[in-house]
Amino acid sequence: MRRFLVASLAVLGCQLSLAGAAAEAQAEQTDFSITNTNVSAVWNQTEWSLTTVDYVPAQYQSRISLSNGYVGASLAAAGPFFEYDLNQTNPDGDEPANVWPLFSRRLSFTTISGFYNIQQNGSGTNYPWLEQYGYESFIAGIPHATGIIFSFGDASLDSTVDPSEVSNFESSLTFKTGVATWAYTWSPAGVSTTFKVSFKAIFSRVHPNLIAVEAQITPSADVKGKVTDVLDGRSAVRSYLADKGLDDESTTIFSAVHPDNLPNITAYVVSTAEFDDKYTDKSSRVEASAPIVSTNGTTIGQTFDIALKSGQTTTFHKYVGVASTDKFEDAEAVARKASKDGTSAGWNAAVSEHVAAWGELMTEAAIDNFTDPATGHLPPDADIEILQIATVANSFYLLQSLQPDGSGLNDNSLSVGGLASESYAGMIFWDADYWMAPGLNLNFPSYSKQISNFRVKQYEQAKKNAAFNNYPAESVLYPWTAGRYGNCTGTGPCVDYEYHLNHDIAFNLVQIYNITQNKTWFDDGPRQIIESIAHMTGNLLDYNETTKTYWIHNMTDPDEYANHIDNGAFTIASSADLLFVVNELRRNNGEAINETWKEMSENIEFPTAASDITLEYQTMDNNVNVKQADVILLAYPLDYDQNNYTASDKLLDLDYYSNRQSPNGPAMTYSISAIVANTFSPSGCAAYTFTLNGFLPYLRAPFYQFSEQNDDNVKRNGHQNPAFPFLTGHGGANTITPFGFLGLRTDRPNLYI
Repeated sequence: MRRFLVASLAVLGCQLSLAGAAAEAQAEQTDFSITNTNVSAVWNQTEWSLTTVDYVPAQYQSRISLSNGYVGASLAAAGPFFEYDLNQTNPDGDEPANVWPLFSRRLSFTTISGFYNIQQNGSGTNYPWLEQYGYESFIAGIPHATGIIFSFGDASLDSTVDPSEVSNFESSLTFKTGVATWAYTWSPAGVSTTFKVSFKAIFSRVHPNLIAVEAQITPSADVKGKVTDVLDGRSAVRSYLADKGLDDESTTIFSAVHPDNLPNITAYVVSTAEFDDKYTDKSSRVEASAPIVSTNGTTIGQTFDIALKSGQTTTFHKYVGVASTDKFEDAEAVARKASKDGTSAGWNAAVSEHVAAWGELMTEAAIDNFTDPATGHLPPDADIEILQIATVANSFYLLQSLQPDGSGLNDNSLSVGGLASESYAGMIFWDADYWMAPGLNLNFPSYSKQISNFRVKQYEQAKKNAAFNNYPAESVLYPWTAGRYGNCTGTGPCVDYEYHLNHDIAFNLVQIYNITQNKTWFDDGPRQIIESIAHMTGNLLDYNETTKTYWIHNMTDPDEYANHIDNGAFTIASSADLLFVVNELRRNNGEAINETWKEMSENIEFPTAASDITLEYQTMDNNVNVKQADVILLAYPLDYDQNNYTASDKLLDLDYYSNRQSPNGPAMTYSISAIVANTFSPSGCAAYTFTLNGFLPYLRAPFYQFSEQNDDNVKRNGHQNPAFPFLTGHGGANTITPFGFLGLRTDRPNLYI
């Protein structure tokens, strides 16, 4: 349904008090905060596009993330090139690093959905002793496929082009079409000619194995040079070469890689160059070499001589096929066919069907609408415009990392950074089930099923995890982090940590069933998972003879600042709610309920202070500093109302924990605060303030991607290398309108507003 929000927001004239970054100037990098004016971001409401005229290279915030649910990449500020981040103050200083557990150099990543490696350990971990029982599984990269490089003399146009050589810069991303563009004038040093250049790139929404790129160049004088089609292996991190080469008698190149330690898995990247014959000498074709392309072992390129004419525009295309043996038995044939078919169809056909497919998803009916219903325009309010842009961006960035149900490609869930990022090693956390899925379930259930399908796929391994940890045969234990296998690892422990993940998985399965009412699907895996989680929970809860209640010992709640505690409020409430839900499912299916689970559900140890504030854990004192939403999750999404947990209690907890929230926490907490305030606060001011606090500090210009931190400067933000883009933040923000302003709930069988 289409939701007009401006009328309800206009009456909330609240003054925002941000928990954001300090006012001191950032020395290390550009401040990309949307509340700053350092980096332009111009919104076109009709096209749903963002445009910047500021060229800011070698910083991850300025890169465009583009993908189609099967393959994705991060594309450089200067065009669809590979790019490294650089230290902005000291070229010889520390290189900008990625987030735990990699801590590797920041770069423009590209990968295929599910293309995980195996390795003994990571640079960071949670439980090193678990490494003896099973290897980690981190996302592996493939060669960066979108580069077309122009060279004249010693000058080459790639991601390292100096800002002094670039003028009239403009770069755009259109959310309605999924097309990225760059255009500017290039004036290379040592070359008397200047060039008007432009690039366009798509990751086909129709053909998941196809990427297409267009490059155009117009010189100010007749000039000879070279053009190179490159597959840049520097993005193939945690992968190694299987094969590469130039096809004879054609303009096709390929590079094939294995993820580390998995020689039986191979990804193929095949590129066919369709360069203008009038200006390109096809007979001059040679394998590209340094310094035009990198010396990485998986890099391959083909270079041609070109002779350009003054004032005449020359067009170059490349069509890249990508496939892995994870999903395609003959991946090389699939990749080659995609490249060949794309070349045969041509650029206009590829773009036309791609744009049409995105248009069917990004409709006004499916996206929150902040325009004035009387005028059809956004009001003259900067915050309202930000909310409108962000709500469009939220859906786009989440959807572009997903494939629809039935595609055969939608069982790898949704990682924290999507397919254009290696943040958190591309692993799957509760973020997908609890933060990203709820908003997607409403308007795009066919796509959000990818999150559920991943848990179904790893159900058998979850049963093995439980058995290994001496749980009853019917039980499951999902690991905190999951990659290729879903085994318990050093980064992804199954016990003595965040047990709530299992409940989060179950609740998402229930909610998508409530929305779709697809009983055939639900009874063929999801329901069995939910039952198995109940069996695990029944074994996890420990009866305390003194208190006559059920406890959970040695655990961690969502607030990861407090580890190895007892009776985390969210986890133990989730346990009670899960057992109640499972018994309701049994009752609705005509089956006998489990009386033991009923008794457990009604008698948990619910930690509460004398002030009626819910304690985050059993021994919590008033000095608590909370990393992220924890106790307030009881009010939403859990909707917990057992143990006489009243609306007044929920509001009291919101007020208390809002003042205990760490400024260094991740970008999704305030979305929950906004929803809870919308539901229980007597004033709309709080809800609107929390809404803006959930968007403004974390969105980054120019393309409105969420950062994990409200300040990306690691010297000020608690030494946190932010995940980017942070899809968890997009997911949380995507829930505020339907579950906050509208008050929708999907945790019950019938529609509730």
